[in-house]
Amino acid sequence: MLYGFNIPEETLSKKAAEKISKEYAVHPLLKAMDVIPMERPHQMTDRSSDFFLILALIAFIGVFRLANPSYFRNLFRAFRNPSLSTRQLKEQLRQDSAASLVLDLVFCLSMGIYLFFVLHHIHQKDITPNLSTILTILGFAVLFLGIYIIRFLFLKFTGWVFNISEITDNYTFNVFLINKVMGIAIIPFSIILAFGEGPWVQATLFLSFIAIGILFANRYLRSGIVFGYFLKFSKLHFFMYLCASELLPLAVIMKLVNQWLIA
Repeated sequence: MLYGFNIPEETLSKKAAEKISKEYAVHPLLKAMDVIPMERPHQMTDRSSDFFLILALIAFIGVFRLANPSYFRNLFRAFRNPSLSTRQLKEQLRQDSAASLVLDLVFCLSMGIYLFFVLHHIHQKDITPNLSTILTILGFAVLFLGIYIIRFLFLKFTGWVFNISEITDNYTFNVFLINKVMGIAIIPFSIILAFGEGPWVQATLFLSFIAIGILFANRYLRSGIVFGYFLKFSKLHFFMYLCASELLPLAVIMKLVNQWLIA
């Protein structure tokens, strides 16, 4: 409204555009600029659940470490010294079965978080649009838990059938020892994959693969006695065991994830 007259919006827009173009023409800093006023709505992605889940996991590990300092100390001493892990420290760690079970559950949850954000980074989209992030991560954790329960029972059964219970017990101890360490070591990579941006996230993913590969190699080196026992009888039997116990669980996880969640 100007002096009692209604001015059409089209006229105002036209006059404003003319005035802006004149200002651009004479202003030394705006001559070469092509500024187009445009509203761009900001799409906010709520990552609160991811943040609080990882924060809760880290806080739980911290409280658990304060409550069980000797178990944590023995755990990493056994990891650093393979010879001790088969003698003195093994019995001390096995005696605290409750703490061992808690760290096994931490491993499953930590790997579930890691797997979720790895898939999210690779596919660059929400891999489970119909489910919440927490439910998906808990599903991955339950999947890891089920696979390692089956694996534990399989190793126990193998030791009983072939009368090599002591050897399979040592191998089982090494498997779950490395799993506990891996569950803690993988958390920094999960944080970067969850909240990082830019090309350095890809480098973090590559480094995490290297770290996991080193831990797996460390497991096999510790279990040389078990592998030597199988190789003494037949290399074919050892290869069948390796496929059934090491490669098959990973193949099952990837198959289930691709078929049920991503495909």
